[in-house]
Amino acid sequence: MPDNFQPDHSAHAPLRLRLDGEALVSNWRALKKRSGAADCGAAVKADGYGLGALEVVKRLSKAGCREFFVAHWSEAVALSTIIEPSQISVLNGAGADDMDVALTLGARPVLSTVEQIKRWKIAGGGVCHVMIDSGINRLGIGPEQFDAALFNGLQIDILASHLASADEDSPQNEAQLRIFQGAANQIKAQRLSLSNSAGIMLGPDYHLI
Repeated sequence: MPDNFQPDHSAHAPLRLRLDGEALVSNWRALKKRSGAADCGAAVKADGYGLGALEVVKRLSKAGCREFFVAHWSEAVALSTIIEPSQISVLNGAGADDMDVALTLGARPVLSTVEQIKRWKIAGGGVCHVMIDSGINRLGIGPEQFDAALFNGLQIDILASHLASADEDSPQNEAQLRIFQGAANQIKAQRLSLSNSAGIMLGPDYHLI
């Protein structure tokens, strides 16, 4: 290639990414239908996975979605301008630097460590969610930390866990289901959540209704 080479862009249209809002809503409705009587929420962290969280939430909310999950409190603050904060769950829980906004905004922290649970109880935090590690070995209260007394005094809306191999025909799925059910028998919570998108396809046992 010569040193003075200049590409000719005149024959090429600018690159564009076209987002299909109807397809987005259709996909959520398909998952909701497969969920039966269970609630079907939407993870919209990382700015709606690059699609624009505000636009995604507007469309899904209009379609009937009532549960939205983000990673950080800044994302929750942004979404609280268009939906009720109580519809927003923050997957990173409540760190020491998050407590002011966590206690005032009204979004739900997903508490996933012993330290977060103790911090929330000491602060007199209200409704929360709790994450149990049933086998993904990445996030949640693990078996070695499990103590039913730890959860006393918490107002737990959702007791949650996360399937590690839901997109595979793996015995780990049933093993995680049994572990999670065992934990749910010892912890008072209003609702249970185990299935990601692939988990929904595993059938009613995984919908926990």
